[in-house]
Amino acid sequence: MLVSAKVFTRLSLKYNGYIAGANDGIVTVAGKPASRKIWLMNAQTMALEQVITSLSNGHYMFLGLDPAKKYLVMVRDYKKEFEPFVWDQVPPANDLSIDEQMALQMSWQN
Repeated sequence: MLVSAKVFTRLSLKYNGYIAGANDGIVTVAGKPASRKIWLMNAQTMALEQVITSLSNGHYMFLGLDPAKKYLVMVRDYKKEFEPFVWDQVPPANDLSIDEQMALQMSWQN
């Protein structure tokens, strides 16, 4: 018999800012939601901050961001059929608590 349990651990992040793909802000390829790698860079220094992969439904979320900074978000098509797409000077949202951010992220899993 296989027994598994979901274990939730409260996150402790230095900052509560986040950038998330929702509504029209999801990753798409040829107009359809897609899973692709997404790079997050500091818009001022161009230092790489995080790399994540969007879900197959196109949703993504960067967590723990400083709301006082702005970021560059870039998606590339690994199949090389389309040019990279970039959003520049993106300010993180901080209207949700960490718990609410995690709940939103979990809601996209289905």
